Amino acid sequence: MVRLYDYYGLEVYFKNNILLPITVYARRGANESAVSIHFKNGLVDTIHFLELENELDDNDRETFRLIIEQNMSEIIKLWLDNFLYHKEIPFEIIKNKIN
Repeated sequence: MVRLYDYYGLEVYFKNNILLPITVYARRGANESAVSIHFKNGLVDTIHFLELENELDDNDRETFRLIIEQNMSEIIKLWLDNFLYHKEIPFEIIKNKIN
């Protein structure tokens, strides 16, 4: 697991897989959600929530979606740095309220 962000206990991370589309996960306790980022012609095309067994509640899913949308270019860069260039990536604690 490669941790990206922590937002008041909501952990956002990559699992240790290099497959495309880029898949980002979030969890709080035993609940987890995932988003896949699809590309078309080198640009972000769509973002889809994947169905998992123990989904996050609606508030956490919305917060997760906002984190992804507000940090999209950074998340793509972090994915490339980690899986393509094998760099260690920084973990960030988000302290600002996400709207």
